[in-house]
Amino acid sequence: MTEANQPMRSDQRSRSFVSHAATYAVGNIARRFVGFAMLPIYTRFLTPADYGVIGLLTFALALFEPLLGARLGWAIPRFYFDAKDRRGKREVIWGALGLTAAASAVSVIVLILFRNVAADVLFGDRKYALALGLFAITLLSQPIEQTGMTYLRLRERSGLFLVFSVGKLLLQLALNLLLVVYWRGGVIGVVLSAVISSVVLGIGGAVYVAVHEGPAFNWQVTRRMMQFCWPLWLTALAGLYIGASGALYLRAFDTLSDVGRLQLALKFAATVGMLIWAPFFQHWEPMSFQFYREIDGKRKFQVAFIASSALMFVGGVAVSIFAEPVVKVMAAKSFYAAASVVPILTFAQVLDRLRTFFDFSFMITDRTKMRGAYQYATAVVITIAYIGLIPRFGLIGAAAAQCLTLGGTFIFVYILSRRYYDPEIKLMPIGLYSLVGIGAYVFASGVSRVPSLALDLLLRTFVMLIATMLIALVALRAIGVVDVSTLESLPSPLHRLGQMRLGRLLKS
Repeated sequence: MTEANQPMRSDQRSRSFVSHAATYAVGNIARRFVGFAMLPIYTRFLTPADYGVIGLLTFALALFEPLLGARLGWAIPRFYFDAKDRRGKREVIWGALGLTAAASAVSVIVLILFRNVAADVLFGDRKYALALGLFAITLLSQPIEQTGMTYLRLRERSGLFLVFSVGKLLLQLALNLLLVVYWRGGVIGVVLSAVISSVVLGIGGAVYVAVHEGPAFNWQVTRRMMQFCWPLWLTALAGLYIGASGALYLRAFDTLSDVGRLQLALKFAATVGMLIWAPFFQHWEPMSFQFYREIDGKRKFQVAFIASSALMFVGGVAVSIFAEPVVKVMAAKSFYAAASVVPILTFAQVLDRLRTFFDFSFMITDRTKMRGAYQYATAVVITIAYIGLIPRFGLIGAAAAQCLTLGGTFIFVYILSRRYYDPEIKLMPIGLYSLVGIGAYVFASGVSRVPSLALDLLLRTFVMLIATMLIALVALRAIGVVDVSTLESLPSPLHRLGQMRLGRLLKS
């Protein structure tokens, strides 16, 4: 290979990464767009209390899933790329799929049999037992669905990933219109829609794997995957508790209606992770194990973090600035209070997603127990914060508890991870992004209190454009400091923007 060819190959690889990530972004949007597309209907055909019930159902079953479902999805990329031959790769895929399906099936049976007791504990009312029993089916369908989608990512079949995702979107939209609007099924209608669409996609994913990978099973491989994953199952329990337990404490100390408003606000806050972080990380996660072994791996880690965090903050600022008018247009009046906590929750979600970038240090050094340790410490802290803030401040207290706790965890994990693998990432850009975002939100909230919706949106858009330019300036200059060749490969306007003098702040 000549030196002249090397830049071309690197550039082609970068374009391929962007292309796949963009396709995964569209696919993730399609798979999760239903919640937003149905908001005007959900908030008119469901009460805030009904919306809260759906949120609690989702939380409760997600809490069961890591341990009872025995998911091996976290191990698939690691062991798939470590496999020395084709049969080894098949053993990884089928080991994950088989064990997950078997364990999940048992979990579904247990929850269906004890649905009345579970409904009493979760809601204090057995009228939701049927909904809980039906929703339990997703404990089996979703892991199979996600294993199939992981396999598509490993093979870089982003186009097919998009096809499956759009198919699920269209099916779930049709089912929601039929069951929630026409049939007036309420909570049961929403649950049936989710279950049927997940089962269909799970079957499709399993069939695709079976067609392209002949069955192969090696208990030793599966056992090593379990050993790798069991600390992560415990970690996932803590993570789910951290992210969703605010609903439990709101139900205990406040009202079920505020649980519904919190769920709506979290749906807005989660869009940043869904639209930006998930597609980036879906492609980055398997590739990171390859980059780790390359000579310039640390530089790639740094550039990836600067760029992805900039995009996350741009998305976070957009969600925060536009949440209020969007909620007022899309939702019923009883949900309006949700808009007040969207910025707080969005900032927390951005930091929490970026925190997972540093988990690679624990994964590559086989110190997955560290993830469980810090997550359980975070769970303890957030519980104290919930108990201290929710009884006094209600919905605002729940949001503040998440933000303070997840922000502290982000800093802690960043410092801890550097002991095991340090890609030499700096947090100065994150600090500047935060200042720009907070300033933009405060300014937009102050100047856009006008009676005209069109003028309000215009002012917010202007503020958003300025904030985006400032964040881009910080990001491009930071990338230029880390890897000037990456900056020089960008279109000339972006290259010149990255050379502006504001970058001196990053050097200091």
